[in-house]
Amino acid sequence: MSAAKINIFLTGATGYIGGSVLTALLQHPNASNFNITALIRGSDERIKKLASLNVTPLVGSIDSFEIIEKVASESDVVIHNAESTWHLPSAQAIVSGLNKRTKSVERPAIYIHTSGTSLVAEDVRGGKGSDKVYSDLDPAQIYGLPDDQDIHDVDLFIVNSADSNPLLKTAIILPPTIYGIGTGLFNRTSIQLPCLIELALKRHKAGMIGPGEATWNNVHIADLCNAYMIIFDHFLAAYGPDAKPDAQLSPYLTTGREGYYFIENGMHTWRQLSEKIGEVLYKKGIVKSPEVTSFSDDEVENSPFEIYGWFYMGSQSNSTAERVRKLGWKPHRSSIFDSVEEQIDALITNTTD
Repeated sequence: MSAAKINIFLTGATGYIGGSVLTALLQHPNASNFNITALIRGSDERIKKLASLNVTPLVGSIDSFEIIEKVASESDVVIHNAESTWHLPSAQAIVSGLNKRTKSVERPAIYIHTSGTSLVAEDVRGGKGSDKVYSDLDPAQIYGLPDDQDIHDVDLFIVNSADSNPLLKTAIILPPTIYGIGTGLFNRTSIQLPCLIELALKRHKAGMIGPGEATWNNVHIADLCNAYMIIFDHFLAAYGPDAKPDAQLSPYLTTGREGYYFIENGMHTWRQLSEKIGEVLYKKGIVKSPEVTSFSDDEVENSPFEIYGWFYMGSQSNSTAERVRKLGWKPHRSSIFDSVEEQIDALITNTTD
């Protein structure tokens, strides 16, 4: 008997994370068994490219509640990447659709939600923060966060929804600083590292916020996608259309209130990262000195990425990805420092094209 087709609804397919996750799905050993629908902001080029890969393009936006709800209600798995960290209405549309799905088919539906470790970040303006490290084996740490903590409203809505519907199986994935060139069809560039490089190019000197002592974890985009696929595979085996009722589940495969998954494989201070940027730019003859200096308030507030500002380039966020490692994740890509030159070359090439 052939395996059941898996209906997958993906948002963010034209973005950095979502595009790379789409590539991982298309390269999955069981990809021929997937029916993938991708929500995109419409353009003929994007539609044709996705359709050529047997991906069904769905033209809309994260504000298209009825469209999102309808497709979610027809899906076995939803993977939400498009502005998912902060956009509550799209999460509400997905949950509404999946609730309808579980009611109509009377079996579980899977919701893999992309959040981020800004959830546990401290706004220290580049200074040294606390020694606290968040573990996904202790989700109670997250529930101790203030209600107004950045993006906390979205993840709380998801876990509360899973509490209300036992057939709604949720995983909240929390990546830190992501680096490396993506594998998607469109945007292949992350945010934080390219932002620091572009600011260095603009001011002709690498920079940092304050003393640059705050620490963040990081992960390569390819290792992150591997983590998505491990979680995806485990959830399908446990809750998908072909799941066996007597399947032996890993105790580390958790959902709902326990279903937080940090993804990290390194740590940097912002000073260390900026020093590496200065070193590479100096080696290439792009700047006259590898020196790193602190950004002025005006530079931060008027940067090309002003919406991220102090928080995303000077906060501290420390976590440990214990749960996904217990599920078999083995990250092995190059470090964030080793990827700086590749990212600089990519930015310079894009600027001169």
